[in-house]
Formats: sequence, C-alpha cells, structure tokens
Amino acid sequence: MKNKLRYLICLLAFLLLTACGGVVDTKMSFDDSFAGSRVIKYSVTNADFVSYVQKDFGTVESTLRGLCPQDMEITSVEQNDSHVVAVFTINFTSKEDYEKKVANILSASGSDIIPTVTFVRADTVFAKGVAYQENFGSDDLLKWMGDGIISNDFVTSSYESYIFSSNYVSLSINGDDYEKDASMSILDVSNAKYLPINNVDFTTYINKDGSIDRTIELNIPDSTFNEGKDEIEKFVKERVGSIGTGTWVTKDSSHIFTIEGKGLSSDECKQMTEKFTGKSERSEFSFAGNQADAVNESKSGEETESSTETDEATQTIQIDKGHLFAKNYLLTENIDLEDYISNSDNSVRFNYYMNSENDYEGSVIDASFNTDSFSSDARVGSSNVLLFNVYSSTFDIDVKISILPDVSKYRHIVDITPDGKIKRNINVVFKDSFNEGDVKDIEEKLKTVFKDTKIKIDKIALKNNDLEVKISSIGTMDEDMKMWEEATGNVRYSGYLDIDKKGYLSLKQTIYFTDDFDPVMFTSGNVEKYEYRVKNAGKPVDKNSYFGGSFDSAEAKFKGNDFVVKGENLIMANHMTIDFISVRTNYIIFIVLAAIFAVVILAAVVAVLLLIKKNKKKSAQIQDINAAGSEKSAAVADDIISDTVFCPHCGTKNNYGDKFCSSCGKEIS
Repeated sequence: MKNKLRYLICLLAFLLLTACGGVVDTKMSFDDSFAGSRVIKYSVTNADFVSYVQKDFGTVESTLRGLCPQDMEITSVEQNDSHVVAVFTINFTSKEDYEKKVANILSASGSDIIPTVTFVRADTVFAKGVAYQENFGSDDLLKWMGDGIISNDFVTSSYESYIFSSNYVSLSINGDDYEKDASMSILDVSNAKYLPINNVDFTTYINKDGSIDRTIELNIPDSTFNEGKDEIEKFVKERVGSIGTGTWVTKDSSHIFTIEGKGLSSDECKQMTEKFTGKSERSEFSFAGNQADAVNESKSGEETESSTETDEATQTIQIDKGHLFAKNYLLTENIDLEDYISNSDNSVRFNYYMNSENDYEGSVIDASFNTDSFSSDARVGSSNVLLFNVYSSTFDIDVKISILPDVSKYRHIVDITPDGKIKRNINVVFKDSFNEGDVKDIEEKLKTVFKDTKIKIDKIALKNNDLEVKISSIGTMDEDMKMWEEATGNVRYSGYLDIDKKGYLSLKQTIYFTDDFDPVMFTSGNVEKYEYRVKNAGKPVDKNSYFGGSFDSAEAKFKGNDFVVKGENLIMANHMTIDFISVRTNYIIFIVLAAIFAVVILAAVVAVLLLIKKNKKKSAQIQDINAAGSEKSAAVADDIISDTVFCPHCGTKNNYGDKFCSSCGKEIS
C-alpha cells in the first residue's frame, strides 16, 4: 500500500513538471523620443495544447482575435512542429501614448491597476545610466486572454494556474539592450550610478508691488560633494545665468549652493528657473496680476455672448469676496528636476516655500499624477512658510496668492438697539498699501458686493499713503447675517441675539449676544491696533459669561457699560466668535423722560419770560402816560400862577380866563 501511494505521488509530480504551461516573452523597445513597440510572445507546447486545451486551434485563434482589446494588435497566431505561438504588439509614438494605451487595455480587462511608467536616461553629475520601471506586467496586459480561455471552457480548471507560468522580459532603448531578471514579472531595469543629494528648495517671495524674489537652494551632503567636487562645481556654475547670483555655503555637514534673484519680473523669474533646471522646453511660469485677469487669460480665444446682467454676475463671481482689500495673483509653473535625480527612486526631495505674510491656496501634481492640495493663512514671526514637500521629479504647481494689506487700525463699534437691531460702524486704516488707482478699484468692488444690501460706504479716502475706509450697516440679526454673508462670502452659522424685554420703554434688559462677524474681508493678516466695542452692553451676568475671541494678546472685558476687546499686533485670521450675556439698564427711557421734562421746563421758562416782557411793556406805557399827565398839569399850574395868557395866533398878552384875543379876536385855546 505504501509503495502504491509513493508511486502516485511521483506520477503527479512528473505530470506537474512536464506541464510547463504558457511562457510569456516580452520585448520592449523604443528610441530617444520613446516611440517604439511592446511585443509579447505567448507560447505553449503542442503536447500541453493537445492535452489541456479542449478546442481546436482554429477555434482558439478566432476567439482570441475577437477578444483582443482595440489598443493591442494580434500580429500572428501560429502552430509549428513544437509549439503554438501567439504574438501581440502595442505600438506607441510617445511615453504618453504608451501609458494611455496600456491604461485602456488594463481597463478593458477589468484590472484596477493605474499604469505608471518611470524612465530616466541620465547623464548628469548626480546620475549616469538608464532606469526604467513599470508597475504592471505582460500577464496583466494579457489578462483578457486568460479570462477568455477560462470563460469559454478552453481548458480545465486544473490547468488554470499554468496559463502564465513564466515570464522573460528584455528592454531595448535606442538599440541598447538591457536584460531583466526572469524571476520578476515586470520591467524594472537600472544600471544607473548615483551621487545622492539631500533636497532642492525653492523660496518665492511675492512683493507688494508684484515683483518676485526667488531663492533656489541645492543641498548636497559633504560625502557627495567630496566625491564629485570638480564636476559638481562645474555643473552648478553652468546653471547660473545672467539673472541671479550663485554662492556656496557649508552648513550642518552639507554643501549648499544658492541662486538668488531680487525684484524679478515674471519673465526674469522664468528664465532664472529654466537655467537652473535645464528644461526650458518643458518649463512653464505664469503670473497673472489678479484673479479676474487670470480667469480671462485662461479663456482667451473663447467667444461668448451674454447680456449686461450676465456680465455683471460674472464680474461679481470673479471678485474674491474673502479678500476684497487684498491684491490677488495666480501663479502657475512647471518645475522639472530630472537633472537632479540622484537615487534609484528617480525622484528628488523638493521643498516649496513662500513668504508667510500672505494667504495661499493651491495644488501640486507630481510625475505620477498624484495631487496634493495645500493652503496657508498669513502669519507673523516667520520669514517663510512651507507650502508642500513632495518626492518626485516633475511638479505642476498652481497657487492662488492673496497679498494682504498692512492694517494700522481696526475699530468696530456695535450698537444693539432696545428693539433688537444691530448697528455696525467699522473704521479701518490701511498703512502704505494702496495708491490712487487702487482706491478706485476697491471702491468699485465694494459697491458691487454691497449693492443689494443695507451696507453703506461712509468714507473711502487716501491720505499720506494711508487708506481710511468707513462702513456701516443696520438690521436685525437675521438681516445682519444675510447681508454680510452676501457681501463677504463667509458663511455665518452661530450669530445670535436675544433680548428678554424688547422695546424702548423696558427699564432692564437681559442680552444674549453671539457675534460671528468675520473681519477677514479686510485682512487675515496683522493688525497693529484692534478694537471691538459693543456700546451700552451693560454688565456681565457673571465673570464667565463672556468670550472675546481667540487673540492671544487681546483683552476682553466690560468697561463702564461697554463690552470691549482691545489688542495690538493681532493676526485677524485668529479671530473667533464674540459671545456674552449681560444685563443693561435702558437709559433711553430716562433720556426720553429727561427730554420731556426739559421741554416742559423750557416752555415754562419761555412763558415766564414772555409774561415778564409783557409786564415790562405795560409798565413803560403807564410811565409814559403819567409823564404826559404831569407835563400838562405843570403847564396849567404855570398859567394859573402867571394870571395872563398869550394868544397862540398873534402872541398878544391877554388876561387869564379870556376866551378870545383882544388883538386879533381869535379864540384862545
């Protein structure tokens, strides 16, 4: 019994060893432009074909031709004295064409592989030789054939594992052959020799006038520098052109070569970068003056018909509401660092910095088409900010840049009326950030975003290089939230106002106030002097019933009857919601009563004054009458005393009591 079992095991082993299965032989060849072909030869012995394939050769051939994907050609299917051989070919004109066709073939087979092809033929100071790598094999490209053989019952299930039993792969580049280990199923060829580098750093400063400062640093370990000193120094010297200056420094066991350019235009920055990379044919550098221009530039050549209303809507969309007072730019560039590849990964550690006082938002796409998004808010205290750190060879970069103005004063006064409305008066002074041309542009933008709201522009004026802006609004909390959301694009979630006893006649009012107004529309950067004040807020319910934002160096407190937040050199992006509960006395009712009392007193005073004036006039009249009577009495007394009277007509002297003149005969009156 044991001998029979031993015999069966040996027979099974013999059958497995003699069933060699299908052999895949791949020949990948292309020229310097990556135009070429991938030829895949699949062969199986006639003995295996007859033993395991349950269809005739003609049926198999016609089935394969019907299943073959569009981007792959069946060059031949033949049966000779010893083998059945099928030859498949993928022709391509470029690396991009090859990757596209491979992706289509894999997708048609139901594969989830995203093809990646890395090819470096280097002859630089840091790398010499050829490196070629794929993340797929020919058995992946022939998956459709294996699935078809099984689904059409061409072979028994016991033979399934032998459909692709072994692979042989070779690579030919421009006539040079590179053999690959037959035990591996994918192309991974490298005979390159490397002098490793640490990293390449780009630091880009966008100045307030729109000019560019760029610093490029090549960081090389001391071991690499010492090994290839002469060649490295010659190489980097040739990477400095007429724009920028190059210098060496030694730091932390590294030799760092720095190229620096100041106050560059967009074209100058592009030229300096291209000289360093040595890849002008692939380079791209676009720096648009503002976001709206960038959008229009990208759509140049497209003709659209639109009404005036549509134009206005488009203009509103293009205005960056979140950065109304910022100068917005769009930077697009492609950086190819293949000349700095120094390892078998065919990649470079690339760090991309920009100056920290601006806002940034963007993305970078590497050589494998992986996308990394990034963003950074303005900050104080650091000279630059790292936007991304990517390990690859090429980098497609898009960055939206908001250059923030310097704010010397921000004063925000809030008045909560007894009937529950919010009055805002905002006064902002921008220091040395704008000119006359900017003022007009800012005013137009403000008018555009405020036009359908109750927000008013009270003042916008430039004086001694400082721009002062005053803005006011009034409305209920719902109206306030809606109008400022529309104007700034910042969604407000937590704004809240509740007064237990609304109205101007309420003596005491408890106020629950949460103000989520976002001031970053003015700047998200530094503010030298900041003040936020709620007038007549009253007194806090308790010491823990208020919160004044998240400014580290600002102080929030109730001062008098006001709630006040004050601070210096604050980053506006750190602002958070204001919140408090307070009880206030409604002084308006006292003011109204005082006004009424004052009016009554004034009326009484006026009445008294009028009465006094009238009495004085009457007294004067009495005095006049008395004076006149006195004069007449005096005249009569004189006449009595003299016993004579003179004729008023002729002047003749007559006796007292005569009625007619003794001379002229006229009556004496």
